[in-house]
Amino acid sequence: MKKLIEYIKELRKKPYGNAVLFFGFYIIFFTIISIMARTGSVGNVGQDNESTGVVVNNLEKYNYSFEYKVVLDNDTYSYTGNKEYNTIYYKYNGKEYYNRDDKSYIKEDNWKEVDNPIKFYSFLKETNMNNIINSSYIDSKNNYDNGEVAYNLLVSSNTLNKMINGVETDYDEIPNKIKVSVNNGYISEINYNLDNYCKEKDSCKSLNIIVNYKEFNKIS
Repeated sequence: MKKLIEYIKELRKKPYGNAVLFFGFYIIFFTIISIMARTGSVGNVGQDNESTGVVVNNLEKYNYSFEYKVVLDNDTYSYTGNKEYNTIYYKYNGKEYYNRDDKSYIKEDNWKEVDNPIKFYSFLKETNMNNIINSSYIDSKNNYDNGEVAYNLLVSSNTLNKMINGVETDYDEIPNKIKVSVNNGYISEINYNLDNYCKEKDSCKSLNIIVNYKEFNKIS
C-alpha cells in the first residue's frame, strides 16, 4: 500500500500524471459498475423475496384450494382438493383421498391407508416448493396490466436431485424452467418445466407440472 501511495505521488508530479490517474480511476469505476450490473440481473429469489414480491413461505401458513396436474410424456394426471392445516383432501380418478404426515388414505367403506397416488408428490409439498424457489435464479420478470407478476426461474437438475432425492449429481445440463405467478402477494400458479430433470434421470422424455392455488384462508 505504501509503495502504491508513493507511486501515485510521483506520478502526479509528472505533466501527464493527473490525466493517467483520471482515466485509470474512470476505467476501474466502470468495470466495477459493469460487474455489479451483471450479477444483479440474476438474483436468488429466496435472498430477495421481500423486494421481488415472491411469497415463498405463506403456503405453509394458509388453508387453500388447489389443482395439481402432471403431464408425463403422453399421460396426464389431475388432482383437485383443499389443504387444511397439515392435511390435504383431494379427488383423483373419481375417488376421495387425504394425505397427512406423508401417509395417504382412500375413502371406501372406511378410510384405509394406501400408497400415495399423487405423481411426483415432492413438487406439491410446500417445504420442497419453498426450497426449490429459494435455490432458483431469476431469468426474467413480467408485469401484467391485471397486477399479476410472473417470475421466470432457472434451476439445475443437480439442485433438484439433491433437494428432492438426497442424491449428489454432476450433470452437464440445460437448466429446468419454473414460472411463478403472483397475484396480490400470493402465489397463484407454479409451472414446472422439468424435461431436463426427467431426461437426466432416464425416467421420461418430458415432464410438466402445474399447480394452481386459490381461495386462501377461505377453506374452513
